[in-house]
Amino acid sequence: MKIKHDWVLKTILVRQLEIVDTPFNWFPGDLSASDMNSLDEIGILLPLLVQAVNDSKYRLVDGFKRCSWLKSYTSNSGEDFQQTELSCLVIPASVSMQDVAKIRLETLHSDPKDLSGIHLCRVTNFFMKEGFLKEVIASQVFPRLGLISSVRLAGQLLELHDKLAAPRQQKKFKLPESMTRMGYEDLLPLLKFTNKDYSSVVSLAEKMEVKGKKWRNLLQVLEEVIRMRQSTAAEILSRSEFKKIMTDSNLQGPVRYRLLKQQLDILRYPELSDMRNRFDQNRKGLKLPQRMMLECDQYFENEELFLTLKIRSTDELREHLRNLSETLNSENRINAWNDLFAVLREE
Repeated sequence: MKIKHDWVLKTILVRQLEIVDTPFNWFPGDLSASDMNSLDEIGILLPLLVQAVNDSKYRLVDGFKRCSWLKSYTSNSGEDFQQTELSCLVIPASVSMQDVAKIRLETLHSDPKDLSGIHLCRVTNFFMKEGFLKEVIASQVFPRLGLISSVRLAGQLLELHDKLAAPRQQKKFKLPESMTRMGYEDLLPLLKFTNKDYSSVVSLAEKMEVKGKKWRNLLQVLEEVIRMRQSTAAEILSRSEFKKIMTDSNLQGPVRYRLLKQQLDILRYPELSDMRNRFDQNRKGLKLPQRMMLECDQYFENEELFLTLKIRSTDELREHLRNLSETLNSENRINAWNDLFAVLREE
């Protein structure tokens, strides 16, 4: 960031600063441990960057973490904090908001992985409101935020901002903490859902403990089930099998995800689910020993069966082979084998 000749260094009281209402606090949140330790060790070395609003008021442009640390470092008295003097670099009031926004971009020094999807949506929306074209946002703003230069992504983040903001503005519900920490990739699938389904999906996020690829896969299958059955998210998730999974407090997050995904797959792929059930029933008819397992391709893409024998000795191997021979010689067991292969061939 280049300091212009008309910028001045000035000592300003905290009470003269617009900190909360400034439009440049793009990534609010608690200080990280590393930031806190660094400030504890060396204090504030660089002046804050502000823009003059009038003779006695200044808009904070950069230095939000330093202010946050100072507020926690100062005594409990709010008045002490308000009367604290800070060294500030002042941008003239004549500089346009667009130019100040560009300056703010140059001050960013954040790991893109730490930026939540909601924060990225807000920044994208801010630049759009200030008159930046999507093409400019994609080419000049996104690289500074660690994003790919994509006009399509700019449009998606703007649409996502409106979708996330509408319920909050109408005070319908508050986004769960898990969603506020999600990256933009985990939030983009929300665009596939109608406003009618949105609240149900948000409720699902509140109860689930997964994110990333698992979360996106879950939403993808849910959206496909809704389209295929011409239903709604509320109707699907209110089914007894889903309610049982979601309300069981004894289930850990990964187990709840697996069970929920299984139920969605049953609705999404009913024929495949029926084949798996028939295969399981026929496999049980073989009455194989506990350490002998029979599997097939989970999508029935070939006609092969996979028999696994777990053995600890030659005696156990002989026992397995004798049991297997019995299943092949018994008429009832032969019928079960034939039924298994019939499933593989979809007969």
